[in-house]
Formats: sequence, structure tokens, C-alpha cells
Amino acid sequence: MAIDLNRFIATFFDEAQEHLESIEDHAMALGASSKDPETLNAIFRAAHSIKGGSGTFGFTQLSEATHEMETLFDDLRKGRGVADESTVRLLLDACDVFKAHLVRLKAGERGTDSEMIEVRRQLAGYRARDKAETTVIRAEASVIPAAAATEEAFFADEAPAASAPAPAKGSAYGLFEEPAAVAPEKNEKYGLFEPEGSLEHNRRRGDQSSIRVSVEKIDRIVNLVGELVIAQAMMQQAAGTIAAAQDEHLAHSLATLDRNTRDLQQAVMSIRMMPMEFVFSRFPRLVYDVSSRLGKKVHLRTQGHDTELDKELIELLVDPLTHVVRNAIDHGIETPEDRVKAGKPEQGTVSMRATHRGGSVIIEVSDDGRGLDRERILAKARELAMPVDENWSDQEAWGLIFEAGFSTAKEVTSLSGRGVGMDVVRRNIASLGGSVSISSDKGEGTAITIQVPLTLAVLDGMIVGVGDEQYIVPLEFVAEAFKPAPGDIRTVVGQASLVAVRGEHLPILKLEEVVGLPRAAGAPRPDPICLVVEVDNRRAALVVDHLVGQQQLVVKSLDANLHGVRGVAGATILGDGRVALILDVSAVTRVSATRNLARSAA
Repeated sequence: MAIDLNRFIATFFDEAQEHLESIEDHAMALGASSKDPETLNAIFRAAHSIKGGSGTFGFTQLSEATHEMETLFDDLRKGRGVADESTVRLLLDACDVFKAHLVRLKAGERGTDSEMIEVRRQLAGYRARDKAETTVIRAEASVIPAAAATEEAFFADEAPAASAPAPAKGSAYGLFEEPAAVAPEKNEKYGLFEPEGSLEHNRRRGDQSSIRVSVEKIDRIVNLVGELVIAQAMMQQAAGTIAAAQDEHLAHSLATLDRNTRDLQQAVMSIRMMPMEFVFSRFPRLVYDVSSRLGKKVHLRTQGHDTELDKELIELLVDPLTHVVRNAIDHGIETPEDRVKAGKPEQGTVSMRATHRGGSVIIEVSDDGRGLDRERILAKARELAMPVDENWSDQEAWGLIFEAGFSTAKEVTSLSGRGVGMDVVRRNIASLGGSVSISSDKGEGTAITIQVPLTLAVLDGMIVGVGDEQYIVPLEFVAEAFKPAPGDIRTVVGQASLVAVRGEHLPILKLEEVVGLPRAAGAPRPDPICLVVEVDNRRAALVVDHLVGQQQLVVKSLDANLHGVRGVAGATILGDGRVALILDVSAVTRVSATRNLARSAA
């Protein structure tokens, strides 16, 4: 029976990407220990796996190029040549080309790729150079592990990738064979889709510990469970009061349904959770590239690899974190010469740490570089005609860094100087319902702290009312709520009203003004209630008419169903079926702070 290989292509693309990332990780380790047999073997195996899979599916250019990489590292692990910094650079550049080629293949492009031709030529040329310049050294038995020796014998008669036929029964790539026909020692170790721990490998051992499921299927389940939660909340609100008063069995059933629905929601959401390792693993390559380009020595330290976050957030965090890490190396870490003069080690350190805090994940990126220069930042702000107050706290001064067009770089380079990096960071993090803050000590370093919710699908929110409308304030930004006494509110000419909160005077934001809600003339106004909100190191008092309650809510995106609205992070459906907008607290407080500053300057 003919086998349709197309259904396995998606798996190949996923695993090829993983193998390329493995090659990058091990390549950078070559600089520290170029003769480490495990590192050389790992790169060889990854290249071999990509070669085999690409040959199976007829991706000839990828198969031929990875064959050259595989052969190069087969020579290196046998002692023919020595890996150095030029080897690392060649590998990293080749991986970039391979990744771009995979994108083309995914899009269905099968034409000749000139960059693949060039990278294959470079790999072959590099290997030829090693053969010409290096005396062949016979590796001692201790240098090549037994596993590597077995691999050598196994592949001794292997045909070149370019002429590799489709896999036949009993071949090294027998993914599609009947299980009984597979040679375990071959297929389990080298089969393209069967590394230790993979699904097909585990099936033969009777252990189905994992399974690949498309993101679309998971998202569909998450959406359906979200609708179920909304329907359950409506039922609870409609029948809960009656059941509690008249039908004890119905009340118990509703309570059980509520508990099971919440448990189901948490179980489904956990499927989308991924460890921060998937984010952190992208940055050793970035740090290596940027520091090499700038002539700096930088060590990357990461903590909190097992901290879990929603897959969607994981993907959306990569871009802002990339800006932050590049800035830390470019602006923060000094050159080796300057560090020695300052009494520091030549090599600087950039640290990335992820932790859970309540319903949020906190990601801190810090460096031990020169720190922020307050006077230089304020001077640059004046030069750009930005409103500046000399009495600002350091936190308020650091906030200028996030303004569009702001940069203290003396010249524009490929890495900095255009004033778009940190503005993008703040905008992207705010779009995720998160916040970003900075702390810095001159000469000691800078830390940027990013706070994001665990998931974008559900939200713990405070339901507040203004007039007949209800809005949602994300609970992670609410510090407290109180009713101010008449004497607590003060008005200063030319500035926003302030309210006293335990000796601190906070600017007042009236929610009715924020949302532009008109009130009928002469309509009675309830006594105001203040919610102290804190975001991006700013605190303010949000004034509302009344508090409805606290609830976990299913978030609906306006971007997907309508369009983005400034000051609004999304929407949700309440238990009574009404739609309520979720406030973007970061945007609201930022706009208010800008207006107050402009008022003061006037």
C-alpha cells in the first residue's frame, strides 16, 4: 500500500527546527572546548538527522548541505582538524540559511535557493581547507566514545545524500516500516522522527507519554471551554438565587457544575503552558552575535527555565525581550578595556530570570554595566523638546527611555540610535496586558522588569460601574480600593485633582472621563470609590461609581473581531450576557500622566 509522506512533513519541519537550534547551542560551546567529543558528536547527529529527513521528503538542497556539515564534523570528531571561532561562525551562518530555507519549503517553494548553494560550497571548502592544512591525527580510543564508533561503522557504506533513494524496508530511516521490521538499534537512535522519548519510539515500549497536537486544535478546545465557562456563569446568575432558596439539589448541582467547569478550564489552559526555556534558549545565539559585533565579552545567565507561560505569550515575548537584551549589551555593558579601568572583570554579565507572582510571570533582564545616566537622559529629552521636570524621581526620569524617538546613542548603527527599541518594548508588553519598569544604579548596572499575565485567554478582573455601564479592571494592577473622605481630595490650579492615600498624594483619573461617558444633567452622583492602580512604576486613583465584584473572566480580543481601541485591552461577556470592556490600565495611566505633565509645563 502506498504511503502518503505529506502527512509527516509538518513533523519533519518541527524536528528540523529543533535540530538546528541544538546545532546553534552546541556550536557556541565549541569556543570553550573545541575538542569536547560530546559536543562534536551532538552536532554530527543533529546534522545527520536533518539530512536523513530532508532526503526522505526530496528536499535535495537541504540534504546535500547538511551532508557537508555532517561530514565536516565526522572529520573533526575523528581528530582530522580542530574547531575554532571560524568554525562557530560558519555553523551559525549556515543555520541561519537553513532556517530561511525551511521557511521557503513550508511555503511550498521548491525552486533553487542560491544561498543554499553558497553555504554548501562554504562547508565543502572549509572541510577541504582543513584537509589541506592539518596533519591527519589518529584519535585515541578514549577520544571517540563507543557510541560514536558504532555510528562510524554503521554509516561507513552510506551513499551521499544527493543520490539517496527513498527509504526502503530495513533502511536507517525506516519511519514508515512495520514495527516488527525495524531494527531497534538503528531506528531508535537514528530514525528521523524517533529520538529517545518520541511518540513512535514510546509506542513500541507501551509508553505513550507524549503526543504532537496542532496548535489550531488546542486553540479550538480553549475557545470552546471559554464559551462553556460563559454559559455556566449565565446559568449560575439566572438560576443560582432561585436554587439557593427553593431547591437544595439544584443548588448543589450548580455548585458542582461550577467547580468542574473551572477545573476543566484550568486543565485545558495547562495544555497551552510552556516553560520559559523555550524563550531563554533563543538568547545565547543573540548574545554571541551582538557581543562579537561590538567587540565585547558578555556572559548570559538564565534562571527560572521551568517557569510556565501561555504559548501565545511565549511567542509574543521574544521580540520585546530581544530589544531589551540587545540594549543591555549595546548601551549597558562596557568594552573590556573600560570594564578593567572601572575595576570590573573584562566579561560582563546579562542575566534573565523568570518567576511566578500570583497570576503573573515576572521576567527580569539585568546587566552589570554602566547603568543609566540621569543627566544625559534629561538633557536628551530637552533637546527633543519633551516636557521635563528637574524634581522628577529617578523612576520618572527612566520613563523617558520608553518614549517614541528617544535615544541617547551618539550615532545610528545597525543596533541602536533610532529610538524605536524601548518604545516597541513598552507598546508590545502593554498589548499583552503587562507592564515594564526600570531600576538602575550608575556604574553598577540596570534591571528591566517585565510583568505579564500567565495567559491571554482568562483574566482575574474587578468589575466596576460608571452610570449604567460596567467595565473590567485587571486585578493584577489593583492595589486597593477605598472611599475617600471629602477632605482627602484636593485640587491644584493647572493640575489634576489629587487624593491623599496614607500620606501620598495620587493623581485622580475619573473613569467617566476616560471612557467619555456622558451623564444626564442633574443626574444624582453616588459617593466616589477610588481604586488605587499601579503600573509601570506609576500609581493613580481611578474613580468609579461602584464596585460590582471580582471574577475570573474569559477574554475576547477586539483586534480579532473588530479593531483595536486605545485604552481598551479587550472585552468579555458577563454572567448576565452583557459585553464589558477590559481597560488597558497601562495606556490609561500613561495618557493621563502625559496630560498632567503638559498641564504643568503650561
